[in-house]
Amino acid sequence: MPGMGSIPPSEIRLSEEDFAARLVRMPKRGSGDGTGGASFSDTLSETIRRSPDTPARSGKASREEKRLWEACIEMESLLVGKMLKVMRNTVDKTGWINGGHAEEIFEDMLYDEYALSLSRNSNLGLSKMLYDEMKRRL
Repeated sequence: MPGMGSIPPSEIRLSEEDFAARLVRMPKRGSGDGTGGASFSDTLSETIRRSPDTPARSGKASREEKRLWEACIEMESLLVGKMLKVMRNTVDKTGWINGGHAEEIFEDMLYDEYALSLSRNSNLGLSKMLYDEMKRRL
């Protein structure tokens, strides 16, 4: 749309971060005019800093909170792994493609990794509940 007064992106000399920051502007809280506002990167940094999911980042307490968070994720992964294994047992193997004992061992390890990945990357909520409950007792 060159006829509409827009500048082609190839002529803009901005880094990706600057471009994203200028592309997305969030209105500052309390300013009703809606003009300007904080950049996306500033808003993201502030949100991450205020997030209750992120353990504090200083001193001995932060190490304990990080270890607690990892333990809660592993606990959730154990339960998710059990659920996945029970689900896998409901699928009948026909015998056409059967890897024997080695396949069973590999499948167990694979499903353990699936469970850990699900616990780390999804928002099931069990690890968060465990973390909140156990953090009060630290």
